[in-house]
Amino acid sequence: MPYLDLFDKDVVGERFSSNHLFNLLQEKDIYEIESEKIQLARHEILFYENKVHDYMYIIESGIFGAWRGSHIMSFVGQDGFIGLDSILGNDPSFLTVVALTKAVVWRFSKEEVMRKLMYMQEGLFFLYNDMKRTNEYLINRSILQVTDAKERIKIFMIQLGKTYGVEKQDQIILPKIFTKKIISNYLNLTSTTVYYICKELIKEGFLEPISYQLIVNKMSAGTN
Repeated sequence: MPYLDLFDKDVVGERFSSNHLFNLLQEKDIYEIESEKIQLARHEILFYENKVHDYMYIIESGIFGAWRGSHIMSFVGQDGFIGLDSILGNDPSFLTVVALTKAVVWRFSKEEVMRKLMYMQEGLFFLYNDMKRTNEYLINRSILQVTDAKERIKIFMIQLGKTYGVEKQDQIILPKIFTKKIISNYLNLTSTTVYYICKELIKEGFLEPISYQLIVNKMSAGTN
């Protein structure tokens, strides 16, 4: 890759994505490292907060929740990294990571990954790209937290559905794991508030009148 291209943000975003990192780590011809494919059951804990763990993970399938104490901080889905953020110092984890669905991950030694990235001329741009995504996520979350409660719930439901759910011509269907209870926890709202607002959203046509799953009406949401 031409040296100057390394400073182009679009090139960095595309060239150093999670898919490219996974392919790189699986590559046998250049600095081979070991990997292990692991299957997790729903609610199985990948690792605990306040403990040092020596591995990073790339998600092949499934959805994970990252918790700090009793509060859920973020979600990670297919092709996402887990543990890359602490690869430099390998400090105790700030979060407990739990499989919210059945999941499959690839496990790599942080030490071996770091050596392979350092071996490459461009390897550290994967870490840069991960930090950039983390910063963008934190900014977006901060903005969301100061938004009006009803608007906050609507925006978050659309984000969850588009990222982890199924998008049809007229609906955005959230996975069943995203309950009102989990949404209230993440948005720092009481369960009573979220239940009440969801009833309003059903009356307004934003949500379909289904009790067991959250389904957004795209026409009412203005996402068509």
